Amino acid sequence: MIATGSMYDWHQLIEERLQGRELPSLPPRIHVPRPPKCVAELIRLVDRPATPLSELAALIEMDSEIASSVLRLVNGSQMMLREKITSISRAIGIVGLRRCKMLVMSAAIQASMSGRSSSQKHVANFLVESQERALYARRVAELLGVDAEVAYISALLQDLLLPQLMHVHSQVYDNFRPRSGPLVGYESECLEWDHSIFTAALLSQWNFPEEVIACVAMHHENDTILRNEKLIHSEIAAVAVSGLLPGTFTQEPKGISLLLEYQNAIAKFDFLQVATDVDEEMSGVVGGVAMRVPLGDRLGRLALSAIEENHGDADWVEQTIGNYTLEEQIGQGGMGVVYRARHSMLRRPAAVKMLRSSAVGTNALERFEAEANITSELSSPHTVQVYDYGMTPDGALYCVMEYLEGFNLAELVKEHGPLPEGRIIHLLCQVCGSLAEAHSKGLVHRDIKPENIALTVCAGAHDFAKVLDFGLVAFKDEISRWESSQKLQGTPAYMAPEAIESPDSIDARTDLYALGAVAYFCLTGKSLFSHLGIMETLHAQISEIPDLSEVSCSEEFKDVVLQCLEKTPNDRPQSVIQLAQLMGECASSSTWTFSKAQRWWEENPVSARKSGTLDSHLSTIMMPSAHIDETKSFETENLR
Repeated sequence: MIATGSMYDWHQLIEERLQGRELPSLPPRIHVPRPPKCVAELIRLVDRPATPLSELAALIEMDSEIASSVLRLVNGSQMMLREKITSISRAIGIVGLRRCKMLVMSAAIQASMSGRSSSQKHVANFLVESQERALYARRVAELLGVDAEVAYISALLQDLLLPQLMHVHSQVYDNFRPRSGPLVGYESECLEWDHSIFTAALLSQWNFPEEVIACVAMHHENDTILRNEKLIHSEIAAVAVSGLLPGTFTQEPKGISLLLEYQNAIAKFDFLQVATDVDEEMSGVVGGVAMRVPLGDRLGRLALSAIEENHGDADWVEQTIGNYTLEEQIGQGGMGVVYRARHSMLRRPAAVKMLRSSAVGTNALERFEAEANITSELSSPHTVQVYDYGMTPDGALYCVMEYLEGFNLAELVKEHGPLPEGRIIHLLCQVCGSLAEAHSKGLVHRDIKPENIALTVCAGAHDFAKVLDFGLVAFKDEISRWESSQKLQGTPAYMAPEAIESPDSIDARTDLYALGAVAYFCLTGKSLFSHLGIMETLHAQISEIPDLSEVSCSEEFKDVVLQCLEKTPNDRPQSVIQLAQLMGECASSSTWTFSKAQRWWEENPVSARKSGTLDSHLSTIMMPSAHIDETKSFETENLR
């Protein structure tokens, strides 16, 4: 390895990282961010004293999007300017060439993210985390006495392609488990190369300097850096340290341990103090970010957890999440925990669902976030209410929901057997009320089943139904995009034929089929085709007519159930409102009332169970229904 002072043979470093191979081509389907030509040229010219200021300004102004972003950043609160700056030339004169170069790079990153398929919130999170890492790397580089601008730019770009790779190869990344090892090792096994090499290849196409490409390519080579006295005092080390910061997606399970190793190896480096400095600067650079947990708080919490050797099984009892103090664990699953909680000022109890990002893949995180966002927009009293949603300092997602005492429909039937049709109608009409609002907004639930229908007491009304688990809900107009992989979504015993054969064609009538299957379960105590295995059940949903000849109920209600279970959507009731009307016309619809329900509850009190709907609260945590089960998924081609 060749070095003169702090000057390295960057080309040789890149070759050593590639182990003699060439930089790879980008994976198919990757949408290459628009090459910011003005940025690459600016980096080449900015350090030449003879370059006229007007020429540099003209380079930036070639890209109106980047130019406007630069002006927005320059006019930000950190600059403390008395008047608004409207020209790039004046901006350069005020902040200086070196600082302007960093602002241009920040603007270029934002421009390159436009047009991505990720949600706006995910893009915003990515931009904030990139900025955090860039500022962190710059401060570490200053401690090392190396080029802080190279460290800043490299850290800003180090994960540039990761969001796109996670989208294009969603199945690969969804199966990643941080505790099994670093992300780059997993990527190399599955994709041949990791995201740092793919990003280095892209930067090479953009003609970025070799020192930036080397820093990006090596930013996860922590063992190599820590063993090499020259590398530990280079820009590469500053970028590598920034790559260990906690983010939305955990890349390195030993992040805190490695930060401590770097702290011991770099004089005057205190990773918590640098985080505090970055937090102060972030408030000016991004103007303050809603829901952003300070980096210092996140690192401090992780460090404490590491010391207690309890990070993997964190106990949140008596800890505060937002405005809620968690009082008692009331359920847990393979990917999360549910707690009963109390508000700091209100007396209303709540159920707090915790989902640790280090324990699940990206798809599960997206489903969790979708459930919180979509459910919070629904106001039907028969839909479980969401009070809050966010992220804890150590990266665990949480969702605060109403606390329900009672049981779900599956538990009721399991404990008390088949229900009278009057009670079934009473409950399903309430479920129709919840779905009517969702369907009116273009939403399809896609996972209606007994476990997702909770029964509780609300405002004195017993047998009050609440629909849970909107983790698979989708806008009808977006289903074709969501189902591009043709992977089945839902629970086999309650899946309509179209959800199996052509998932991109489902609509609100798919939920009506599921309601028919729920009615069948309530009448018989068994799910549809319960005697069959998973694949046989899926085939039966497509081709077999359920037999209700031996079911004890009125012919008129039996006819309504069979209408819901028609194989062709056009042959079913066309809306939940129509279904509710059909059920209301049955003679038995008036045989079960809220007063009768109250007497039943008094005679059958809720047991010592702390919250009978625990399993329902946990449904998206314990059994992620985006797959048929936790270990299997099936392509639709297998069923044709």
